[in-house]
Amino acid sequence: MEKEDHVNEKEKLEANTLEDRCLMADTYYEVNELSPGVFRIGSPERVFMDLFVGEEKALLFDTGYGYGNLKDAVKKVTDKPLYVVNSHGHIDHTCGNCQFEEEIYIHEKDIPLCKAHNAKEMRRGAAEGARHTVDYVTKQEYSILPGDFDEEAYCSAGYGKLCPVREGDVFALGGITLEVIELPGHTRGSIALYYREKKLLYVGDAINSYLWLFSPEATMLSEYIETIEKVEGIDFIQMFQSHNHMPVAKETVKYYKDAAETLDYEKGEAFQSPLVPDAKARVCIRAGKTMANFMDPDFAAVVISREHV
Repeated sequence: MEKEDHVNEKEKLEANTLEDRCLMADTYYEVNELSPGVFRIGSPERVFMDLFVGEEKALLFDTGYGYGNLKDAVKKVTDKPLYVVNSHGHIDHTCGNCQFEEEIYIHEKDIPLCKAHNAKEMRRGAAEGARHTVDYVTKQEYSILPGDFDEEAYCSAGYGKLCPVREGDVFALGGITLEVIELPGHTRGSIALYYREKKLLYVGDAINSYLWLFSPEATMLSEYIETIEKVEGIDFIQMFQSHNHMPVAKETVKYYKDAAETLDYEKGEAFQSPLVPDAKARVCIRAGKTMANFMDPDFAAVVISREHV
């Protein structure tokens, strides 16, 4: 992808204002074709999914919270036979599973997590949070739920037909080949898809500049560092992350590694998560950076509990 293409996609994918977000909530999913057969699907909750359309088949990587009609958004792009794959089992990546009749491919280690995060109480809590979304800039509260949202149907929807996937499994779509790579850390069953022909890596939440490593399903820090080293050894040009609208250059991996290897839990800033209230997590930021540098390309932090150090 050329540099000017990145600039154009940034203009199309960013939705920074309250008005933009409310507009997206009305149409719900925004679909942008980044290159022939490769689409990014954005949602008001700032979760990005990826749709690959080959000559014979298509593949959807992650299903988000599933508040809107994701299936319809996919159908507007392609009617080819579809694979659906989850990067990991968390609620913001799997709650749209129920909209698809197809099998949902997910690493076997995250199947119990996916089931737990699609339970009624988890779904209801997510919907309530979506109803009270807060704009980061204006601090104004608004709802990102679509107007026809049926909460009871949503809470009872389930997690789809889960099917285990593992390292080395390949999805051949016809001209697009996607290989499963295991990247434990954020969860034990986190995976990436490697787009062989374009040397692009789709990592979900497995590796990013603000990595959460404090929940019961997370691995120890040492295993996450092994994952970073594994990613360093992959021949890729850019990676796509689930909560970042733009691709990230491979060179940024060294910043993630630095943050992890030099991590000092005692010097971290306190962090409270409503999902894991007893975690006693801390934000451990790479030396020389603060949260004010969050948007810098060399910013990196690990949010970690003492038990995971």
